[in-house]
Amino acid sequence: MPGYCSDILSVRCATVVFLVALFAGCQHPTSLPPDHPAYFDRLFRQMDSMSLPPQQAFRFVDSVYARFPSPGTLDLMRRYDYKGNYYYNIAHDLALSQRYVDSGLMLLSNEEARNRYPREYAKCLIDKAETYQNEDNLESAFFFYQKGLEAIKDLGDSCTMAEYTQRIAMASFRAGRYADARNLFDLAFHQFAACRPDFRAFAYEQCNLDNMGESYAAMKKWDSAALYFDSTLSFISREAQPFAPDSSHRMYIETAKAVVLGNLGDYALHQRDTTKAWQLYRASIFINMRPLHDSGNALSVLLKTARLNLAQGRLADARIQLDQLRTALDHRSDPDMDLDWQRLQAEWLGKSGDWASAWTTLNAWNTRKDTMHAKLASSAVDIPRELVHLEDRYTIELLKQRDHVKTIYLLLAVLIVVMLIVIAFLIRKGAQRSNAHIRQLNRLNKALRAENRQTQTAINALNEDQAMYLRSLKSIAHDLRNPVGAISSAVTLLKQQTDLNPQTKTWLDLIGQSADQSLHLVGGIMHLDLPIGSLQLEMIDLSRLLETCVSTLQFKAGEKKQIIHLEAEPVTLLADHDKLWRVIINLLDNAIKFSPDGADIALTLRRQGNKAIISVTDKGMGIPRNIEGKLFNVDAAVKRLGTAGEISFGLGLAIVSQIIKAHGGTISVQSEEHQGTTFRIELLTSAA
Repeated sequence: MPGYCSDILSVRCATVVFLVALFAGCQHPTSLPPDHPAYFDRLFRQMDSMSLPPQQAFRFVDSVYARFPSPGTLDLMRRYDYKGNYYYNIAHDLALSQRYVDSGLMLLSNEEARNRYPREYAKCLIDKAETYQNEDNLESAFFFYQKGLEAIKDLGDSCTMAEYTQRIAMASFRAGRYADARNLFDLAFHQFAACRPDFRAFAYEQCNLDNMGESYAAMKKWDSAALYFDSTLSFISREAQPFAPDSSHRMYIETAKAVVLGNLGDYALHQRDTTKAWQLYRASIFINMRPLHDSGNALSVLLKTARLNLAQGRLADARIQLDQLRTALDHRSDPDMDLDWQRLQAEWLGKSGDWASAWTTLNAWNTRKDTMHAKLASSAVDIPRELVHLEDRYTIELLKQRDHVKTIYLLLAVLIVVMLIVIAFLIRKGAQRSNAHIRQLNRLNKALRAENRQTQTAINALNEDQAMYLRSLKSIAHDLRNPVGAISSAVTLLKQQTDLNPQTKTWLDLIGQSADQSLHLVGGIMHLDLPIGSLQLEMIDLSRLLETCVSTLQFKAGEKKQIIHLEAEPVTLLADHDKLWRVIINLLDNAIKFSPDGADIALTLRRQGNKAIISVTDKGMGIPRNIEGKLFNVDAAVKRLGTAGEISFGLGLAIVSQIIKAHGGTISVQSEEHQGTTFRIELLTSAA
């Protein structure tokens, strides 16, 4: 079992209250509630001294927090750490442990909280990675290990980096890579030496010394293991004195000694000194079976004593110890220890003469062992190397992208040089032509210019006709808006009458519906041919605008059991807020309209260089090829009914296109019939 680093000094997000309070005191004014480290220090010291059972202790802590007014973020983090630490290190319940880590990350989900508590954020990321690794979810584990490493590098704190090294060392040890683990434990030991005189640094240092011994023992290098075990006891005796007055620290120191005594018992047993092994095992069990000590380590040592009793033929003593172990294992999840117990149970049954039960138990043990070893082999990954490889792959990919860009620039340069050479050659050849040929070319040029002037005149005339048409159309729409609105209002008043017969109500509903649709059509016409000068430009938070649009249409999507998923990076740009709001609303409304019930709709925002890229993706009916090129024009051919019979006027996308062009952006569409559609908008941001 690796060296004792749990509880007070757990690898969970805990026990940096003073440092974090000092760090927080140097920050700028914040909207986060203040923390109360002194009060909750007293609370958790009292909890350590009360020796309450876990659930009773949880109820006590919950009652204190319920009565305390406005606990700070760090105060709440300590509550989640206290419970999560128990479920991870004592109860071995990864699901509940993950829940409390997620609660901590939720507290730190906004940028202000992460800036104020960067150490807590980095540690929680590593906690989540570690939990995923224990669940054999290696893809998620690597993702959060990488995020945690990035957060620690940004923090620039060598002590936090030392904890990261410690975690990776433990991961290597659990994966069976003992030589790598030994080197990492040694690195962590020297990193923590720079963090003295903090108690956490002392505890991690002794833990890493013992873990180096454990690594040597796992590699069957027992003399080296014993040297490190003895060094650990000497280190504890020499360095623990300043921390002994604190009761919680004192219990930790006792527990750490007990762990090392158990490990020295293993060395004595390897040396065939069973008398000394018995003494060391008993001393270790006596300490760690006490309240608030490491009962898990005590059970591990108790298992070793049961094995020793069986080897020496003391079946009655072995039976007592196996029964004690069984009772404890029934209340905690420890598959490895449970497998060892099953093997010893089969051995005890065989030596007691119950061969049938021994054979059944041994067969079950073999089956379970093969299953566990197969699972272990499938998940035995070199965590440190994989993390390095992950970072290397990222660097290689970045270099490939840069090389690709350089290659494009080089090809462009070559193309320009070739073009310049060709142009120079053509100029030279042209200069060598006769004056007659030059005069002929001039005549042709004059003719082309005349044709161009005529063509431009025709285009200008067409533009004037189009502008006059739009002005007339808008004038008609403007004149229609008031009477159509009056019809809608009159219908509303008539529907308030109580003496209407059903047929009349039906006709009024149809008239009102037609009036509303006509108003919508009139509004669309009024927005055609949007002039650039009509934009009200301001700096807007584009991600916030998208959130508003999603909130506006989420209920409408819910009517068709659809969900709009938003994934947005923070982007600000100079734009007309209301016009862009209309664009997004129109695209989302189309996605809802042309998607079946229960379909998902994705809205994404990301920054790409000096551009903001907005995408709206649905899984609806798609767009036929014959109308795809007409989408952004006012064309009756683009009008279609939605999946629930919703009416479309064919103006929305024309207005969207004009708004985007007025902003200097572009809009494009990719679609496949019966598969779905993606609209992509590109807008220039204020900076690259």
